[in-house]
Amino acid sequence: MMNAKELFVKMASQIKYYETNEAKEIVFLILNDLFGISKNDLILETALENVNLKKIQEIVNQLNDHVPVQYIVQKAWFRDRPFFVNNNVLIPRPETEQIVDLIIEFKPSNLLDLGTGSGCIAISAALDANKTTVFAIDISKSALDVATKNALNLKAKVDFQMADMLDFQCPFQQIKFDLIVSNPPYIKIKEMAGMRENVKLFEPHLALFVEDHNSLIFYEKIAEIAKAHLAKNGEILVEINSNLGKETEEVFKKAGFPSVEIIQDFFGRDRFLRIK
Repeated sequence: MMNAKELFVKMASQIKYYETNEAKEIVFLILNDLFGISKNDLILETALENVNLKKIQEIVNQLNDHVPVQYIVQKAWFRDRPFFVNNNVLIPRPETEQIVDLIIEFKPSNLLDLGTGSGCIAISAALDANKTTVFAIDISKSALDVATKNALNLKAKVDFQMADMLDFQCPFQQIKFDLIVSNPPYIKIKEMAGMRENVKLFEPHLALFVEDHNSLIFYEKIAEIAKAHLAKNGEILVEINSNLGKETEEVFKKAGFPSVEIIQDFFGRDRFLRIK
């Protein structure tokens, strides 16, 4: 009979494409989330009587086919909360958490999240930014289903509606927003070659990529939306391609926004714009 430590070591040794420590972290996440195996079980080498070895091998095969572990366990952590994810939405990134810190700092009475995906920004704002009314849109019904499920699971109040950022018809009547936030598609097609296979093959291209010749189209549209729907003294917060900080800044300046600040993430890369 196999014990927990033996299973852990066997799985970690079979996983390709990941460094040893990352492979171990992935294996523990899977064993803990899907099979209830704890660190104590590993330390004590607990005997495993009913573990489904066929299922274990299927998961190893998925990982070796580059399926992201978050899609396998259908969970990603964002601001210490578990968000349900599947391949209809981007996996929330740790650096995106910083945009929620900026939202909390601004203390808006309401905000609009453009392209909400899993809902991680909108839901976190609803839970962490005191007395902020949160509205959010996405073009994908499948993404909105995920976001709605997350709001229910995490007991957050967000008004989700379907709408297209590139042909925006506001579904929230004549509301003016204190804050408009967005983490839109911003990776150029030509940048795809340098990305990890698990991102390229499985995360939704609709939410990731833009044409090389028109890579700032979403920021141009966000500027248009903001001019029509931003309240007086309102602000815009957007996540950006770290290679296009100055170019994205110029989009908003050309649109008539006098104050545009580039904010770096914790890796020291240009990652956000705050526009007033």
